[in-house]
Amino acid sequence: MTKGWCAMNKVEAMKTAKDGLDVWPDLVRYAAERTPVTDIPEDDLQRMKWYGVFHRSQRPGTFMMRLRITGGRLTTAQTLAIADVASEFGHGSADITSRQNIQLRDLSLYDIPTVIERLGAAGVQTLQTGLDNVRNYIGCPLAGIDGGELLDTTPLLEAIGEAHLLVREFSNLPRKLNISLAGCREDCGHAQTQDLGFVPATLDVGGREVAGFNVLVGGALGGTSPRLATPLDVFVAPSEVVDVFTALLRVYRDHGPREKRSQARLKWLLDEWGESRLRDAVEAEVGRPLAHAGRDERTHVAGDHLGVHPQRQPGLSYVGLHVPVGRISAAQLAELAHLAERHGGSEVRLTVDQNVVIPHVADDALDGLLAEPLLDALRPDPGVLWRNLVVCTGNDYCHYSLIDTKNRALDVVAELESRGVDAPPGTRIHMSGCVHACGKHHIADIGLQGANVRIDGRVEEAVDVFAGGRLGAQGQLAERVADKVPMACMADTLETLLHERALTMAVRA
Repeated sequence: MTKGWCAMNKVEAMKTAKDGLDVWPDLVRYAAERTPVTDIPEDDLQRMKWYGVFHRSQRPGTFMMRLRITGGRLTTAQTLAIADVASEFGHGSADITSRQNIQLRDLSLYDIPTVIERLGAAGVQTLQTGLDNVRNYIGCPLAGIDGGELLDTTPLLEAIGEAHLLVREFSNLPRKLNISLAGCREDCGHAQTQDLGFVPATLDVGGREVAGFNVLVGGALGGTSPRLATPLDVFVAPSEVVDVFTALLRVYRDHGPREKRSQARLKWLLDEWGESRLRDAVEAEVGRPLAHAGRDERTHVAGDHLGVHPQRQPGLSYVGLHVPVGRISAAQLAELAHLAERHGGSEVRLTVDQNVVIPHVADDALDGLLAEPLLDALRPDPGVLWRNLVVCTGNDYCHYSLIDTKNRALDVVAELESRGVDAPPGTRIHMSGCVHACGKHHIADIGLQGANVRIDGRVEEAVDVFAGGRLGAQGQLAERVADKVPMACMADTLETLLHERALTMAVRA
């Protein structure tokens, strides 16, 4: 018997009673019969997350849909399809997430089958993007066009999807599992934040240098015990990636803790077993010896991909555009697709910083693209305070969030700019609405986590403030430096921290 199943919590009981993948006929029936949400069993509402459909309890009767965009890559036809359904069936906007993904809002259950059909016709999936599944497969947004990359992981990400999606063997994990697989030298997938991260590496095999990946495990930022991923001491060639991925899923499925939802991520199994035992278990599941870790080929942590940069293909460039706090209107999304078609190679790519990249822009088309009116809103050259601003959904659409993150972030950065506040290049400001840390505030130079504070008998929005987080060879989680700072004081607090950071960076220089 799989570990922990004898002590079932209600989610484990729900999954045991019926696999999440089996809810589709029920979803279609509820939609066709226009069943009120209040009449749908809670277990079925939870199972709908296997199809990317999430009931929003703070907006009763409405649903969020989380897409699956492998490696953050979209054709212009797919981008237009997403814009069309957001406009026709949603509230006319979409959120770009910190997993190179898109979420649609305010959908009616009655329209869900049509929306999924429309998206599917364009090649966009929503499968297994919620609850206890492997979430969106993160890759480098510059895969195949970065002149310095070790490997283009696009075919490997697609192969992982083929091995995982709709495979019942992997449709009931103890909790979600986040994965990144990037062959660039900049750690664009933020592998240290993932349950499973593949990072570029080389290994000498009989005097021949083999390009592949080292494996990191156990990263997770949510909850009260955030953790950065650590090395599993495994090197895999590209041909071994899928085998190691599926082997780890089996080990986690069969041995991961299931008793407490708050202690069921892979990091908890790793804390119990240690890297060596987990490595042995994965190796046994693969059925052959695994090479020990090779030479790490990462040179630095990912930049922001904004601005104009040459591609590896002569005469072509990519243009990174900033999407303020990751929220984009359907009209902007459609226009973005048209620009990529008109000036680029009919492709749009998403980043983990909630921004977009238009690749394959010919040198003689750059001026035309940069003169487009849309770039007044989605700028290639935002100010330093905007460049690395990452913000979760917030309490207008997420019932976990304690604050209105999107608007609060926009307001505070605008206020700091109006004061003339500057910051060292690369400064990251991340905001999460709650302890789940979807804004990844634990890895930011300045991290903000939503809180509430009582002022004159009223409950007001506030933030807990963290500082000093970073990824890379000297990676560390941010430390809490202030509790329950009222929103009225947030700009002052950030100004002080930014000034201190500037002084510190000047001394180091």
